[in-house]
This record gives sequence, C-alpha cells and structure tokens, in this order.
Amino acid sequence: MEDETRIELKKLSGEHSRLLWEIAKTGDLSTLSPEDKKLAEIMLEHEEYRNQFEVADLLGEHEYDVDKEVNPFLHVTMHAVAENQLENRDPIEVYQFYNAMRKKKASHHETVHLICAILAPLIFKTLQEKKVFDLEEYRSRLKSFKHMKPGKIFSSLEKQEDFADD
Repeated sequence: MEDETRIELKKLSGEHSRLLWEIAKTGDLSTLSPEDKKLAEIMLEHEEYRNQFEVADLLGEHEYDVDKEVNPFLHVTMHAVAENQLENRDPIEVYQFYNAMRKKKASHHETVHLICAILAPLIFKTLQEKKVFDLEEYRSRLKSFKHMKPGKIFSSLEKQEDFADD
C-alpha cells in the first residue's frame, strides 16, 4: 500500500509540475496561487530543464541518480525554499549570507544556489537519520561561509561531503 501511495503522489506531482510549466510558458501567472507562482517563475529561470518540465508528467516514476543527474523538480523546490527564507529573513543568517555574497559580486541566482548547496546536505541528513532538522548547524554554516568567496564555497562543501563519506 505504501508503494502505491508513493507512486500515485509522484504521478500527481509530475502532472502538477507539467501544468505549472504550461502556464509559466504563457507568461500569465495571475491565476496561480502565490506558491505555484513562485515555482513557475523559478522554472522559467531554468531553461536548462525545459525538456524535463515539458514531460514532467511522464517522469513521475523516474528515480534520479544523485551522483549523475540533477533532479530539476527538487532543484526548483529547493530554490523556492531558499527564496522563501530570504523573503522572510528566517533564519536571519540566510539574509546576512545573501548580502555578504552580493557584496562579493555573486548574482542573486548564484547566491540562491549557494544557499541551496549549504541547506541540501542538512535536509538529506535529516531525512536519512529521521531526526529533527538541525537549525543551529544551518545557521552556523551560513555564518562561517559568508566570509568566503562565492567560488570557494562549493569546493569547501564538496570537501566536507567527501570527508563525511569516509
């Protein structure tokens, strides 16, 4: 039963993503809820995933290999999470990190990707270990990374992940 429910949810999610994409392509997002509007705007910012968005309803059961593929739907969702944190300035460290990166000439889009890169491993750890999200660790990472150059953050995160795998 659990597998059937998961499959049905993935199917519905794929259908929803494709419909969002169809609306996004028209340029008229006025009929969308604020959450869906944000997702549609983010989809439009990611032309590199256009083909996947076009057939999102058919990709519902596709399992993405995290070592070889980017899941465009997860990417858009993470983008929305980071954008919401920035909009709400919650936690405040995400807003401070954003301002620090912008002062270092990182674009808005690049900075959102950096936030996602800091946040994602913590979310995955939370899901794997079935624990409460470690907000203090997230805040700590944002504080420490805000002093680095944007280009160095990704490599630093990769080193941390490589170390964690050993």
